[in-house]
Amino acid sequence: MAPLFLLKITENDKRVIIALLFIIIILFVVIGLLGSLIVRTMRWQGKKCDTLVSDVVTNHIVKTPHQLRVYAAKKNIRHFIKQAWIPIVLILIGALTYIIRNIIVKDWTYNPFNTTDGFGSLFFVWDFSKIVTTPESGVGILINWPELINQPHFVIEAIPAYVAVTFAVVGGLWYLVVAQAYLARTIRAIKLSKKVFEKSLENFDQNTPTPPQQNNSPVQPM
Repeated sequence: MAPLFLLKITENDKRVIIALLFIIIILFVVIGLLGSLIVRTMRWQGKKCDTLVSDVVTNHIVKTPHQLRVYAAKKNIRHFIKQAWIPIVLILIGALTYIIRNIIVKDWTYNPFNTTDGFGSLFFVWDFSKIVTTPESGVGILINWPELINQPHFVIEAIPAYVAVTFAVVGGLWYLVVAQAYLARTIRAIKLSKKVFEKSLENFDQNTPTPPQQNNSPVQPM
């Protein structure tokens, strides 16, 4: 005998459930690909740490793992500041543009993403509010294809929103990449501090006789 909840599911509900499962599978695949891309990117970004500390390691200036981590941290933060100031300036420009616009118009409730005089006017927007719920399963479905309520169009009054959102988004994404590179170099520095000064006995055989040391001292004349 089939469970009660299966008897209440209609054919339309089954299609909706299959579609949801398909979307979930796609999301898992996309998340996995993004995770793999992030790991590979961080591995490539971490190689910059080798360049930052190679001189002091090859010249035996640092002699302990702690010294290497401290030196790498100092070089890493300097490199981070060197890379991060540009995206920070972009974010500040976006924020100042938004603040100045609100001061001039005297409207602090302004949404820079709206479709009337905001950044949203540059995109297609559909109305997804017409969703009904089937009484059998409680799953929300669309009766018809959503109505198009906005087409991309340019609005002069939205120029401050265009500038503010563009600078803020570009600066924010840029800063995230820089911060990720900083984290990747930090992880690489920790690995290097363990690997460079590592003493391994993996291939050591205690029963192997130690080769005699050659005496290179000059022979004293009789």
